[in-house]
Amino acid sequence: MFINKKNEKPQEPRGSSFNLIAQGTEITGDVNTTGDLRIDGQIQGNVSCTAKLVIGEEGKILGNIDCHSGEISGAVKGQIVAKEVLQLNRSASIQGDIEATRFIVEDGASIKGRCTTSKSLGLPSHLPDVKLIAYEKPKAIAE
Repeated sequence: MFINKKNEKPQEPRGSSFNLIAQGTEITGDVNTTGDLRIDGQIQGNVSCTAKLVIGEEGKILGNIDCHSGEISGAVKGQIVAKEVLQLNRSASIQGDIEATRFIVEDGASIKGRCTTSKSLGLPSHLPDVKLIAYEKPKAIAE
């Protein structure tokens, strides 16, 4: 496990492998990977990727997506959750709700669903409790 020296929080490990589902390949069932994943074929099932997910122009997914970050140029019919940035290229066609920390949407991308940004997606679920301290307005030095 890696430790970020700046804030001393452990980072979620991501795989260093690369997976490709080529054009002409059709998968029925869920796909789970810890490495990067590029889809140019078709998947009928849910996709879970703890690294970067890329869906090419010919790629099609009929199912929900849960990924660390993503770049979509193809078609998705299902909900999408990206813990970091999600980029929708001009040829992207999405039918379903999207939740991501950040969005990049090119002119021409099609979205039929709700889009939500949430900073909490990228944060670990085990955050410590934070006490709020009341702010006191400073008193003027000379009145």
